[in-house]
Amino acid sequence: MASTLTAMVLGLLSEGERHGYDLMRDMEERGMLRWARASKVGVYKALARLEEEGSLTSWTEKEGNLPERRVYAITAAGEDRLRDLVYSLCSSREPLRMDMAVGVAFLHRLEPGEALDSMRRRREFLASQAKRLAREGDLLRGLSADLFLEILSRERAMYRSELRWLDRIISIMEREGAHEQA
Repeated sequence: MASTLTAMVLGLLSEGERHGYDLMRDMEERGMLRWARASKVGVYKALARLEEEGSLTSWTEKEGNLPERRVYAITAAGEDRLRDLVYSLCSSREPLRMDMAVGVAFLHRLEPGEALDSMRRRREFLASQAKRLAREGDLLRGLSADLFLEILSRERAMYRSELRWLDRIISIMEREGAHEQA
């Protein structure tokens, strides 16, 4: 399976050299950290691994009174690796993740009020995320590549789809709760 973190690191470095901190900032600003988990430690481990295998090169820079910082750049081998990763990720036969469905399948293990509360909390979170993505889309229009806007559009559609699904589940749970009280 292709490493999304490796692809993000190599992809950003293919645009130009960066410090590790800059990579994390760029991942956050572009919304990539919603697509794949990446911690500061994970990014620095990936940088070390990629440099060791020859996909990156690095050097230290010192600016004024600031401490030395390591700068990373992609190599020709890294460009090849990135192309392989992009192809692998885009042609993936990996199914959609259904982690939430596992929880829903066992909702009966919770007290009815607790189960309903968990679904409402999830719905509230998704609704706030969908609103944030809409604002983000407005900010990115004209500033970002069309592909990033398309990714954002897909992400918003997935949130809307899960919101509709949750609304149906909450409705069923509320109906069943009303029947039990009657």
